[in-house]
Amino acid sequence: MLQIFRVAGIPVRVDASWLLVFGLISWSLASGYFPYVLPDVTRGAAWLHAITAAILLFASVFLHELSHALVARHHGVRVSGIRLHVFGGVSELESEPPTPRAEFLIAAVGPLTSFVIGALCYGLGRALADVPWLAALTGYLAAVNLIVGLFNLVPGFPLDGGRLLRAMLWGWSGQLGWATRWASRAGSLFAFLLIALGAVRAVGGEMVGGLWFILIGMFLYQAARSSEETTGLHDRLEHLRVADVMTPRSMTVDAATPLRAMPGDDFGGRRLAAFPVVRDDHLVGFLPWRRMSERIADGVTAGDAMVPIRSDDVVAPDSSAWLAFLKTGRNRAGRVAVVDGGRLVGTVSRDDLEKAARLQRLRADVGRRAA
Repeated sequence: MLQIFRVAGIPVRVDASWLLVFGLISWSLASGYFPYVLPDVTRGAAWLHAITAAILLFASVFLHELSHALVARHHGVRVSGIRLHVFGGVSELESEPPTPRAEFLIAAVGPLTSFVIGALCYGLGRALADVPWLAALTGYLAAVNLIVGLFNLVPGFPLDGGRLLRAMLWGWSGQLGWATRWASRAGSLFAFLLIALGAVRAVGGEMVGGLWFILIGMFLYQAARSSEETTGLHDRLEHLRVADVMTPRSMTVDAATPLRAMPGDDFGGRRLAAFPVVRDDHLVGFLPWRRMSERIADGVTAGDAMVPIRSDDVVAPDSSAWLAFLKTGRNRAGRVAVVDGGRLVGTVSRDDLEKAARLQRLRADVGRRAA
């Protein structure tokens, strides 16, 4: 994944899949749309118009996601970034909105932004009707933004329409978990309908369009299922304390320790992805195995080679296990350090948290059977 720029402090990243879709859209516009609406266009001009249209299309998608991100941040939700991928884009929110109203506003602003862009492009196209290539370009952007806005209003999570449905169910029931489960099930149903429609189109001879519908349906189904599973994890971990699931402190590396003085591949009899580094018994960073091999030289210490700790690398013993789970996802390390007053008291990994969630689910199942 490549970060291309930042807006209002929010990093904007693109997946490699985005480049593939960008190429496919440019090719389809250059070989189909522009030669059709501009019969006298040259091949070079068609490609230039197509690339311009593809860039502006993804600029529209970016503005759609940026509107989500800015409204989310206004309501106190941290945004780790905006990601453009093969199916469009996503604003990466680090937590759930605080209220149903906030969820509704965050979800609604995306389609509204697409409709506004579409209306502006339509009006611009009418004003520039005497410039055929500009009229064709703005006509395409108006149509595609209208489609993006309408598609996102489908009431199936995690689409914006599904988030609007969740906001209404949440406001009615007062239960975010219950609302998320039902909105996710609506999303799964819509995904199945897309897959079925794609199969019908493919059998009917529209192979490319049919396969595209199937791929989008599969993507939405996986996202809806993931949201439902995440909600279950939240329900099971929210009321657990980190201290209940952590592994007590067992091994650290002093920051002043020279790398050459450290044992080899089996440090202390434990193979870990990274070792906590302490200075005066306070956690200051982590020493990954790869840095030990890359920077092992005379005079280099664990403190020189470590990765300094960040807020997403640590959690307090009294914090909820759900917060620890969120941080293991954000720091991409698969674990967080448990720190009390600056002192390392343990670690908790994603595996620890998933085991605790499974145990909670087992206990709940046993309780239901007993009842």
